[in-house]
Amino acid sequence: MEHRRIHILCIKPEICSLIKKTLINSGYNVTCSSGENPDDFDSGKSNEMIECLIMDSGINKMIREKAKEIFINASIICLPSLESDGGNNGNGIKNISEPLKLSELAAAVESIFKNKKS
Repeated sequence: MEHRRIHILCIKPEICSLIKKTLINSGYNVTCSSGENPDDFDSGKSNEMIECLIMDSGINKMIREKAKEIFINASIICLPSLESDGGNNGNGIKNISEPLKLSELAAAVESIFKNKKS
């Protein structure tokens, strides 16, 4: 399996660690940031390297928008939000339903990379 690059933008370090461990065990190359500061992103190289961005619904709206601009070519998965029932929405962002199930998240990531191969 290729080492696909995923970045997790999550305000809770324990959730980030759990997701990171799960995805690394599935063979993905995973990085994390807290999303507390827009300068957390290295727009020079991150933009090209990250293929999937997983964002916590608790991330500040300004930070979410900045991440979408920087990781413009990355597929985006949004972690549980009370505003969403899960599924895909029209703008290409996959929403994961509440409560977060690691198996559902792993399946969403796998689906993204299968679709990228096609």
